[in-house]
Amino acid sequence: MYLPAPFQLLELHRLEHLSRELAGVAGELGGLCPALRSRAADLPWHSAGARAFQAVLHELLGQLGQSGMRLAELSAAVRAHRQRATDRAAAMGRVAHTALDAVERAVRLP
Repeated sequence: MYLPAPFQLLELHRLEHLSRELAGVAGELGGLCPALRSRAADLPWHSAGARAFQAVLHELLGQLGQSGMRLAELSAAVRAHRQRATDRAAAMGRVAHTALDAVERAVRLP
């Protein structure tokens, strides 16, 4: 009797693709924040309103940096989930094939 591989039940390539995509965006944000901070530092902040805007901008850039770190963490979590899913699917496949072999032997007995 044919039993499909458990990997066919999971779309592991989609998890890998998602993990890489999240890591890419995290990397882009990681490079963007210092560039924006550098450009903002080069601007002349003379008025009280400009300094208030600078403070808000600094806070928002900090939040953007945190978002980048969280995306990197999410990427790692998705990658770890993919590995656990792969391991568990393989274990399920071994158990299923063992059980199926036992049933086939029992059915073939005279």
